[in-house]
This record gives sequence, C-alpha cells and structure tokens, in this order.
Amino acid sequence: MKKTIIWLVIIVVVIILVVIAVGVSRNGPALDNKTIKVAALLSLTGDAAAWGQNAERAIQLATEQINQLGGVNGQQLEVIYEDTGADPKRAVSAFQKVTAIDNVVAVIGPLNQTEDVAVAPIIKQTGTPTIVPGYLPISNRTNITNPIIVWMDAELEAGRLAQYLFDQGIRRVGIFGTLDSWESTVSGSFANRFKELGGVIVDKEIVQPDTAEVRLPITRLVASKPEAIFLGTYYQFVNSTKELHDLGYKGKLYGIEIDDYLANQTAAWTNGLQFIAPDHYQNDFIETFTNKYGMAPGLPAGQSYDAANILFSFLKQSINKAEILELMKSFSQYDGVSGQLEIRPDGRSFLPVALFELRQGEVSRVSNLP
Repeated sequence: MKKTIIWLVIIVVVIILVVIAVGVSRNGPALDNKTIKVAALLSLTGDAAAWGQNAERAIQLATEQINQLGGVNGQQLEVIYEDTGADPKRAVSAFQKVTAIDNVVAVIGPLNQTEDVAVAPIIKQTGTPTIVPGYLPISNRTNITNPIIVWMDAELEAGRLAQYLFDQGIRRVGIFGTLDSWESTVSGSFANRFKELGGVIVDKEIVQPDTAEVRLPITRLVASKPEAIFLGTYYQFVNSTKELHDLGYKGKLYGIEIDDYLANQTAAWTNGLQFIAPDHYQNDFIETFTNKYGMAPGLPAGQSYDAANILFSFLKQSINKAEILELMKSFSQYDGVSGQLEIRPDGRSFLPVALFELRQGEVSRVSNLP
C-alpha cells in the first residue's frame, strides 16, 4: 500500500512538472504570475565597482518607478542582479545562469567592453534581448540590433577629442594607454584620427592595465617632448598623472570619461586637465537620484537608467523574446536622461558629449563638442 502511494505521488509530481514545462513558451520569460524577470549583469566589486554601483542604483530607480505605476501590463518587474567583477569569465557564467536557470526574458549589461565581447556569442546563441549601457565594438558584433548599445561609440568619441586638439592648434601629441580592450580602442582611434588630420604622434606608450610601475613609459613619453598628452586610460589614470606631475611635465593633458572618483584621487596634480565625456544628465534625474541615494549620479547611472527604460518600453509591447527582438530591429532613437540616443544605420551609437575640465578635484563643464 505504501509503495502504491509513493508511486502515485511521483506520478502526480511528474505530471505537474510536465504541465509547467509545456506552459512556458520557449521564447517566454520566467513568470510566477506576479513578476516579469530580467537580469542586470554589473561590476559591483573590483576595480570598476563605482561604475557598477552607479548603474545598479539607476536600474533600481527605474524599476521602482515603473512598478509604482503598475508595472508592465499589470505585472511587476523583478530584476536579478549578478556581480561580474568586470571579469569576462564571470560575465559569461552570469549570463548563462540568468538565461538557463532564472530564464529571464532580457538582460541589461554588462558594462565593461571586455565582458561585452565575451558574452556577445551567448547573446546570439540564446537569442536573449540585451541592452548594454556600455560599449561593444562593431568588429565584435554579428547582430547590430541585439544588443542595443546605450553608450557613445568609443571610436567616434576619441576621434572627436582628436579633432578638438587639432582645432586648438596642437600638432604633436603623446599617448598613454593600456592593453584593456576599451582603452586600446580609444588610444588607437585617437591616434588614427589625429594623424588623419595632419598631426604627429610623437610617442605611444601602452602598458598592462594592472601594472604597478609606469615611471619608465611616462619618462619616455615626456622625453618625446609632446605639446600635449592624451591619457586613454581609466585603470592607470591615477598612476600616470602622478608620474607626469612628479616628472615636472608642463604640457597640456587630455583624457576621456573621467569620473568623480578619479577626479578626487588626483586632485593634487591634475588641475587643468581636460577630457571628453557624455554630457550632463537631465536636472530632474539628478534631483531624483540624489534625493533617493544621497549622492549625485555618476557614470554610467544615466545610461543605465535609460537602458532599463528602453527595455521596459519593449516589455510593455511584448514579453515574448522573439517579438522583442523584432521591436529592437526598428529601434533607432531614444530621448533619455543622458540625452538623445541615436542608433545609426551601421549600428554605431551616438550621444551628446562635452568637454570637461578638472579644477581642484571638481569636474567643470567647459563646452559642448560638435
């Protein structure tokens, strides 16, 4: 009798599992009839933690706002956050986990270019709609509509700074960067554009992102007597600017996408350094973010907030993956808190950028850039 009851229980459980499996569409999200699940893959620890934490706060804000308005067609949104640590291997594992186990309908992130390159094949393989508040080079994209990139194209951005320097009458520039994929992209793009314009790259020093000693390459850079130095680096920004200061370099300094953390860490020796970065966020977003978290939004909060809302706009129309991918194909423009995003026919993203200057550790806007 006991054996019969056990077998009946097993059969009932199997039937329930089969019904559940059949009831979930192959392209559908993981639902519990109350929530729609999406994932956010962010670098919440490690060297890029400041960026990941800014992004997390912005996505939380966007999610709370839409849920307070009733969610998506009456269903609440649930975001599953995964820490990638800015590590490509962890990013791949996280992407596999949220798609295979959590069965999310879509993904926001990762943030780091190296991570984005690593997960690109999985995005294609799984057909998961993905919105990236970061950068993925055209050369690493087999599908220009998935993921959607909510970040200024790095090659265009670096090229615009090169144009600005040339227009200022600068003709001899030295470059310092690292082998990190994003930093290699911006250093190379800056050099190529500056040479196209007729300028001269007197020296180009590229080091490992985690190197502990940069005095020798910085010494070589200074010895080449450039009128200006372009620092195409985040990882080695503090070390390189400190060495330039200690060596007594008197020329002009330029950079790309310097955040409040780097500005604060180098306040004693980077006064006057100018850099290109996404333009300021809309005032109402800054106020709302600051009121909620007790701090102003730093990079890439605005882009992450926009990425979340772009995804939510698709979910309002469909929670079917295949149908979302079709909606993404016709997506070309979005007016968000980080400015008007334009997706050009070649897949490159274009956003407003501006020239900023470091003054006693504070970031001041100088002007917009065409």
